[in-house]
Amino acid sequence: MTDDEAPGIQPRQTTLLGWLLAVSFLVLFWNIIQMPRTPVDQREFLRAVHYSLGLVVSILAIVRLVWWFQRPRLIPPQGLPESSFAFHRAILLALLMVFAIESVIGFIYAWAIGEGVSLFGIPLPAVIPKSEPARMASGYFHSALGFYYLMLLSLWFAYGLYQHFRYRVGIKRLFPGASV
Repeated sequence: MTDDEAPGIQPRQTTLLGWLLAVSFLVLFWNIIQMPRTPVDQREFLRAVHYSLGLVVSILAIVRLVWWFQRPRLIPPQGLPESSFAFHRAILLALLMVFAIESVIGFIYAWAIGEGVSLFGIPLPAVIPKSEPARMASGYFHSALGFYYLMLLSLWFAYGLYQHFRYRVGIKRLFPGASV
C-alpha cells in the first residue's frame, strides 16, 4: 500500500498472493482431513500432495512476509481504530509465520522417519538421516503448530467479525481481496 492509495486498500499483487495462499491452504487442509480417513496403505498419493502443497503454502507465506516488511504499512479502513487494525494484522502476521515454518518442520519429520519427499513428483534430497529423536521432536512440533494455526485462524476470523459488527468496516475484509 502506498500513501496515494485509499485507506483500507492493498496492492493488487498482494490480493493475488492472498488468494493463492488461501486456496492452496484450503486444498492442503482438505488433504489433512482426508489423510487419517484413508487406509494407511492407500495414503501415498495424499502424502505426496501434502508435501507439495505444504511447501507451496510455506513459500507463498514467505513471499507474503517479505512483502509485509518491504512494502509501506497498510492504512486501516475508515472508522477502524489503528489499535484494532494493528491487533488483527498481528494475528495474521503470526499465522503467516507459522505457515512459513510448518513445512520445514514437516519435511524434517518425513526425512526422520525415512520417507522420501517430493514436490509434485520431483524428489527432494533428504537433508537429515533417519532418526527417532528427530522424528519425535519434529512430529510433535509439526502437530502442535497445526493446532496453533487453526487457533490463530479462528481468532483472526472471530476478531474480524467483531470488527465488522463493532466498527462497520465490512465483512469482505475477511477474504483475501483488495480490502484490508
